[in-house]
Amino acid sequence: MITTGDKAVFASLESLIQDQYQTYRLTAFPDRKTSRVNNGNYRSIFKGRGMDFDEVREYQQGDDVRLVDWRITARHGKTYTKVFREERDRQIWFLLDFRHGMHFATRQAFKSVIAAHLASMTAWFFQGKGDKIGGILLSDEEMKLCKPSRLYRHLIEFLAKISQMTRQNTSLKPIQEEISLSTACWKLRRTCRNGNLVFVISDFSDVNEETFKSLASLAKGNEVILINVFDELEGRCPVPNLYPITNGEKIAALDTRQPAVQKAYVNYFEKRHASLKDFAANYHVHYIPISTGMDFYDVFAQSLRRRHK
Repeated sequence: MITTGDKAVFASLESLIQDQYQTYRLTAFPDRKTSRVNNGNYRSIFKGRGMDFDEVREYQQGDDVRLVDWRITARHGKTYTKVFREERDRQIWFLLDFRHGMHFATRQAFKSVIAAHLASMTAWFFQGKGDKIGGILLSDEEMKLCKPSRLYRHLIEFLAKISQMTRQNTSLKPIQEEISLSTACWKLRRTCRNGNLVFVISDFSDVNEETFKSLASLAKGNEVILINVFDELEGRCPVPNLYPITNGEKIAALDTRQPAVQKAYVNYFEKRHASLKDFAANYHVHYIPISTGMDFYDVFAQSLRRRHK
């Protein structure tokens, strides 16, 4: 958990480096069926489509339908799927959203800070396994492409750029026309080859059909995990009152005393959440909603562990 103060507003490089000590959360319990030299005593809770066959087990919701073993399925009358060990040489990609909407929270820390720490913990985990780390960092003004590398120096540079992104948009200023999430997803799809693990961390405030098309195309050849970071206030209308709101240039009023406004406020969030959940179910993508009030390290790891099982 993050304490109040500057740590709640931006993520320093030092704090992101410290996330390497949180990677123990991303391991599963020992599995007697799988012992292999240099694999360690614990298994990753991330499943990959590597070259090393692991086992056949009954199909579970979220499994890749392309890995169904039709011969065994026909023999037993139940759907079985093949499970492969994590591919050692695959790349780990991040699409991190640091646009103005992510610099907000009413609990614990800004959404941008939580996104930064989830990415850094995961990056440290895979860097320790020898995988290449890269990604796209999205702000209102630009998209920074960080090419994948397994070098320690590269990871530090990657984290430094993430830290810098969390320091943007923390002052009240007019909101400029932002780069859309769909544009960033399209860029990622064009850049990322198949067979990789992809994390998209955002509040998905402007998710639309074009975004889903790019993500669906990305999910055809990669394992995709969507992490929706949100604040409780976004899904729960404030108590009835007249609230001044601003974009840094113009001032307006939000009147939550009106039932129609309350309903529209809640429906906007619930509709977006439902669309992400439905997309994930239809395209075998793992979807993890995380509130700013949660112990996000544990919620993230526990959600992945449930998928692993």
